[in-house]
Amino acid sequence: MIARRALFSHHLMGSGVELGPGHNPYPLDLPGIDVRYVDRWEPDANSELFPELGEEAAFPRPDIIANLDRDRLGALDDASVDFVIASHVLEHLADPIGILDDIHRVLRPGGVLLILLPDRHRTFDQFRDPTDLDHLTVEHEAGITEVDDAHIEAFLLATAPRDMPRSQYLSDDPDVRRGQIDVHRRRSVHVHCWDQDEFLPVLEFSIRSLGCRWEFVDAVLTEEGGPESIEFGFVVRKAIALLPPPVMADRFDRAWRAWREGHVGELARNPVGSMPPSDDHRHELEQLRQELDATRAELQSLRTTKTFRYTEAGRRAYGRLIR
Repeated sequence: MIARRALFSHHLMGSGVELGPGHNPYPLDLPGIDVRYVDRWEPDANSELFPELGEEAAFPRPDIIANLDRDRLGALDDASVDFVIASHVLEHLADPIGILDDIHRVLRPGGVLLILLPDRHRTFDQFRDPTDLDHLTVEHEAGITEVDDAHIEAFLLATAPRDMPRSQYLSDDPDVRRGQIDVHRRRSVHVHCWDQDEFLPVLEFSIRSLGCRWEFVDAVLTEEGGPESIEFGFVVRKAIALLPPPVMADRFDRAWRAWREGHVGELARNPVGSMPPSDDHRHELEQLRQELDATRAELQSLRTTKTFRYTEAGRRAYGRLIR
């Protein structure tokens, strides 16, 4: 997946922003890329919210402080950036459709949006239903600017470890419950969840109904990363040509289908991990297996703590490792 992320970054050039980098900004190794960070918290506040990550978690100082639910990208002018990175961000927002529309606004014609999202089948979201388009459009039209209690409660009820007492994550005491929900709202949860086919209608809606001129450029399928992969993604471009929305949507759909057909066929011919490893690779794989076993053991001990419930990094890793 690291290699795939590096390939994705080849589509980026010029000056742009990354939304919500947290303590793990997107790797950008190529020259000619100038990135600014948009985040809700300063590093000190982030460290206080996530003490379990330790001092080694280096949160970059954001160039723009913004609550994406409330402020969106209001600090940026129209057509002012060459790219936007949204890596594991949209699933946390109250109104993903609204932020897609605002990203389109701030991109210059020809600008690129890079999206990565967790696959709900391969994370702690595996027992949840996908967020359908009707749900998103109703909330977008209502102009919501905050994740409500019902979304957070639904997330907690669907994703909490089965052996954790409910009172630890969702108390029956109203005052305690409000505090628990507030903590999760500030630290953020997966408000929505999808797989790659379920998210596609969100992009298509933004083209047909909001007039976003998205061109399909590239994508990554969850299965491309093998059994350990937990994410999928899209690279889309704000088209220079001013075509009618139905035409843009049809072009996007055809380009995606053609790309996917080719990639699925290639995966069928050359499955990930189908080539026998060399001796050197076997040694590296054995070391990785040992590290993985150690990580599993550590996470098994951490999962019973309250702080584990509040760390996205821990939940994501655990959701991948327990399969």
